Amino acid sequence: MDKIFGKHSVRAVFLTRPGDIQRMVIAGKEEYHQEFIELAGQNGITVEFVAWPEFRKLGEFTEDDKHQGIVIFTKPRPVYGDRDIELLKDARCVFVLDQISNPQNFATILRSAAFFGVDAVVVMRNRAADLSPTVVRYAVGGAEFVKVFTVTNVSHTLEDLKSMGFWTYGLDERGTKTLAQVEFADQCAFVVGAEGEGLRPKTRKYCDELARIPGGRKGLESVNAGVAASIAMAEIYRT
Repeated sequence: MDKIFGKHSVRAVFLTRPGDIQRMVIAGKEEYHQEFIELAGQNGITVEFVAWPEFRKLGEFTEDDKHQGIVIFTKPRPVYGDRDIELLKDARCVFVLDQISNPQNFATILRSAAFFGVDAVVVMRNRAADLSPTVVRYAVGGAEFVKVFTVTNVSHTLEDLKSMGFWTYGLDERGTKTLAQVEFADQCAFVVGAEGEGLRPKTRKYCDELARIPGGRKGLESVNAGVAASIAMAEIYRT
């Protein structure tokens, strides 16, 4: 089962797939969790109330985990793969992450993708952050509203998307246009590169167009991948 904790993340599960919740455990004052106690009752879920030591042990929480005294255990979240790319044939916007390895950046991208209405986020199966309970918590509910695809090869995935009519864009400081100057196609696949390195040369070759974020100065040439992806999403959905 998946472990999901924190109020925003748990609320998102109740909004999207309450039938997947197998167990719900709460610690602390009941009045602090009244919203979730009511949601559990509406969905036929028995709430387990435990003391703090048992709660921390049950959830295997560290001191850094901001659990807010609530954890649920659910059926595994749907995660799609290479063979499922055809599901995106009618999508408007897909973000492809090329070796994003920082969990907080991945979570920021999921949160922003959910906010703007991005159809899917594609991540690499290896050499990248995975959809861990910590990433789900950092995403503050965003992971529940976006389809996530894990793929073996980003280049092959971009080829598949292009064959379905997507125009592919890469976020790259070498882009001749800024994001604001790009006229985005009806179906766009937007590629964001790894922290520090940016797009790999091989991945860049599969992009139809490169776009850059204006700004930067000596010693501070770029923003982190999560912020960069969020800026790109805002531009795509600006009109």
